[in-house]
Amino acid sequence: MIFKSDSSFEENLKRFRAEAERLDPECAKILFDNLEALMREGDTRLAVQEFNQAVLAALMDLP
Repeated sequence: MIFKSDSSFEENLKRFRAEAERLDPECAKILFDNLEALMREGDTRLAVQEFNQAVLAALMDLP
């Protein structure tokens, strides 16, 4: 997938989401369910840590 430099972040994210859902719906759901943690203001390191923990927990819950 190639991102379009003349498209907005939101448009490229929408395209990426569609492609991710096509390739692996379960993993795409985990990613996008937790993506807000990375997009909030504040301590970036804490946000990344919380995102990683949430994604790991979700992956561990997969059958």
